[in-house]
Amino acid sequence: MKRTILLAAVFALCATGLQAATVKPEKSIIAVVNGKTITAGDLTTKLWWQHGAAGLSELIDEKLVLDEAARLNIKADPKEVEARITALSADMDKEQFEKNLKSVGWTDADLKDLFTRQLTVRDTVTSIKKVAVTDEDVKNFFDTNKEKLVTPEAVKVSQIFVNTQAEADAALESLAVGADFGKLSAMKSADAKLKKDNGSLGYITKGTLLPEIEKELFSLEAKKYSKVFPTGKGFSIFYVEEHRQPQPAEFEKIKDELKVMMLNQALSQKLPELAVELRQKAKIEVMP
Repeated sequence: MKRTILLAAVFALCATGLQAATVKPEKSIIAVVNGKTITAGDLTTKLWWQHGAAGLSELIDEKLVLDEAARLNIKADPKEVEARITALSADMDKEQFEKNLKSVGWTDADLKDLFTRQLTVRDTVTSIKKVAVTDEDVKNFFDTNKEKLVTPEAVKVSQIFVNTQAEADAALESLAVGADFGKLSAMKSADAKLKKDNGSLGYITKGTLLPEIEKELFSLEAKKYSKVFPTGKGFSIFYVEEHRQPQPAEFEKIKDELKVMMLNQALSQKLPELAVELRQKAKIEVMP
């Protein structure tokens, strides 16, 4: 369930400023309100007026950078592209992953193309603008921000998710007489990932769940389960396996992650600079 939400979020973020993979015909009906239809064309028009100028500008910048990459023979590493796709789909079987892609109108090829373009843009900016982060830079950042890098308090949680109140009540009765929470989730949960992982959600930090659920989980003793909560289109019971107290940051454990973050920040600053330089040399015609 968490991975499904994450996947949707990644698509939303990655697609910003990039050409849509699938476009419905303008007259396709996408909603009906009190008998009156809303078409894909209606949505396109609204989005154009709201975001058209910014989106077009980003598309132009991307096109200019990719053209420069082609001129310089800079290409994304196919192995890194595949690694990103593998990481994104790690917690799902192939069928579920493709179902999630289809839900946002994408194919495997669309996702591969997206990551290829992203990595090509990254490598082009890195090469032309000489973007680099040294080990000393990372250590200085760590020393300056050590208190902000503390691992927050968390609880290790499992979940049973079912479609009806009756199923949730039956699960509570089974738990009350000693049923194993993980095995029960694997047998009864309506979510494929929960079934596969015996209900495990891993560590949850504050601010991740609905406030009423979060309040109960962080107040529950370890090895205890919650009451039934309405969640989404069904009902859930949660189990707190253990509490993890805040932990100080350790440089050796997070230095690689910090370096990637700092590189991404540097790239986000240098990309607009490169785009301006390329625009000055390009012939750009924006149609009225």
